[in-house]
Amino acid sequence: MANDVQAAIDAALTQNWAEAVAINRELLKTNKEDIDTLTRLAYAYCQIDETEKAKKIYKKILTIDRYNSLALKNLNKINSLPAKKLNLIHDRVSPGLFIEEPGKTKVIVLINLAPSKVISQLNIGDLVSLFPKKHSIEIRDANKTYIGALPDDIAFRLLKFISAGNTYLTCIKNIQKNIISLFIREMTRGKKLRHQATFLPTSFKEYTASIQREIKRSVITEEDSVTDANQDESEE
Repeated sequence: MANDVQAAIDAALTQNWAEAVAINRELLKTNKEDIDTLTRLAYAYCQIDETEKAKKIYKKILTIDRYNSLALKNLNKINSLPAKKLNLIHDRVSPGLFIEEPGKTKVIVLINLAPSKVISQLNIGDLVSLFPKKHSIEIRDANKTYIGALPDDIAFRLLKFISAGNTYLTCIKNIQKNIISLFIREMTRGKKLRHQATFLPTSFKEYTASIQREIKRSVITEEDSVTDANQDESEE
């Protein structure tokens, strides 16, 4: 079940909406009232212009949780926008940028999160920005609204690289209750630290596992990718 949920999230991250729909519909066969799965499915329908199906699902969510802010927000958005402007995607990165690369990418869980009313406005895949402070780094959305902050150890390292001229792409990878995961990719390096990787693997095992996953992703078919990724995890 956990692997299927992650597969659904990964499909959304890579904007493979047809696959996202299929996986989430399959998950609903196990639990027809799982709000997280319903939310992902409704959002995926919006991206392929199946807005009537999305509206039906958002209404179902509200029968389960009448105060669900995300369902209320997106249902209101669907009802208020012109028919030709119903796509709910915000600024997003291209699918290829989500591929993990040792040293260049990292998934980080944010700390000191903003209130839930702010978090509820976010979507998986949204572009966000790093706002360096003297001893910390804040994460803010396109409107410069505060979302959360990087853990101190990561912030300390990134401050050094940013001051040296490195640039980074950051986006929302996952959203759960009281948890936001951020995907960070090193885009360019400043001259001072051009020979240093931003992120270091915590172990040799982690490094080799990442390499193996990327090799598999480059040669296996899309149909088999979820299965092989699950096998990699079990081997670890």
